[in-house]
Amino acid sequence: MTANATSAQGGNDPRKAIDGNPQSFWTTPWNLFGPLITLPQSITLNLGGTYNVSQLRYLPRQDIWAAGNIVTYRIYTSTDGTRFTQIAAGSWADDHNEKSVTFTPTRASYIRLEAVAGHEGHAIAAELNVTATR
Repeated sequence: MTANATSAQGGNDPRKAIDGNPQSFWTTPWNLFGPLITLPQSITLNLGGTYNVSQLRYLPRQDIWAAGNIVTYRIYTSTDGTRFTQIAAGSWADDHNEKSVTFTPTRASYIRLEAVAGHEGHAIAAELNVTATR
C-alpha cells in the first residue's frame, strides 16, 4: 500500500499515515499561527490491487495535542485512481480514539479520506487502515 496527499507539511508526508507507527503522522501544512492551506484536503491510499473494501479506520494524533484531528470527513473510492465516487461522509468526535466508518463493500483499488473540517483548521492522520477482501 502507498499513500499520497493533496498537501503535506515537510517531514510529515502521507507515508507516515501507513507506517504502523502511531507516533508519526501525515499532516497538512500549518504553523504556530494556524493552517497554511485551507481544508478540504485529502490523503489517498493505493491498495496495490483491487479489493472489496468495507471499512476505513482513522487514528488521530496520539500526543497531547488535538490540533489536526479530523472532525468532518468524506470517503471516496476508485478503481483507476482518477475517477472517484463518494461512498460515505460524516463527523467524528474530536478526541484521540480510533475512529472508523463502515460502508457497503465496494470494489476499489484506491480509497481517499477527505478532511472537510479539522481541529484548528488542518488535518492529521497518525494511522489509516482499510478492511478489504479479495
